[in-house]
Amino acid sequence: MGNEVDMKVEIAKECCLCFGAKRAVNLAEESLAKGKRVVLFKQILHNKTTTGRLLSAGAVQKDNLAQLAQGETVIIRAHGESKATLDYFKQNDIEYVDGTCPNVKAINLLAQRKNDDGYKIIILGKYGKGGGVMHPEVAGTAGWCDSPIFVEDEDDIKSISLDYPKYFLTVQTTFSCKKADEMIAKIKDFLERNGKEFDYRNTTCNAQRRINESSEGLAKEVDAMIVVGGKNSSNTKELFNNLSTKTTCFLVENLEEVKGLVVAGKFAGVKKVGLTGGASTVISELEEIKNYLETI
Repeated sequence: MGNEVDMKVEIAKECCLCFGAKRAVNLAEESLAKGKRVVLFKQILHNKTTTGRLLSAGAVQKDNLAQLAQGETVIIRAHGESKATLDYFKQNDIEYVDGTCPNVKAINLLAQRKNDDGYKIIILGKYGKGGGVMHPEVAGTAGWCDSPIFVEDEDDIKSISLDYPKYFLTVQTTFSCKKADEMIAKIKDFLERNGKEFDYRNTTCNAQRRINESSEGLAKEVDAMIVVGGKNSSNTKELFNNLSTKTTCFLVENLEEVKGLVVAGKFAGVKKVGLTGGASTVISELEEIKNYLETI
């Protein structure tokens, strides 16, 4: 049936798979093409579609070091891993391909260097506060320094131990860019008021900023936005939360969920829809949804 309301659908100019995520997937695909026994060490992306495609192509997913064996090629996801995990691979002669995002790898090494220089490391990111799950990138970075201090929101600042003379802060790359700026200023003020030396590197990813800025611009021009991505993806949820303050917004993982929204009448009277995706989302998923909405 043709689109009776002539719905227009536009995809944000900057969105979907970031360089690091795309690189990790490409490394897995290259290893599969060579006929290797590919193991995805934990979920390679917070995206069921892409993960499912790799598993269908012959890869298997294993979540624990004890499950790994010699003769397998282990793919480390873009979120990175602790130094202890990499050491385990080397000590047990397990072949691995390091798919850690280069930006994340730089943060890991920076945290290690500053730790060795005597700084107490603060990691600003989602550490699983209130019984949640620590973001894998935060867990990975924590494994490159000694007992870092985790901060997620303003309430955590007053709990920062003042037992150390100097502190260095890094940020989860997919943490809210706006919130990171605000939190760094408050942490700096707290520590310096208490006579402590404070240094930092705002390591939020530029790709994250570009996706948010492009999506915000599109949100101003449409009646509703659809954010496509894994519901366990930190950056996708941040994007959705941000856009929800700009316009009517829906978070979906796939085309089937969009169809469900249409059946429920969520797009009744909507003339223009914007589409965007998190850094773990493949652009083809947005194009598929766009084609569907333009032909209903």
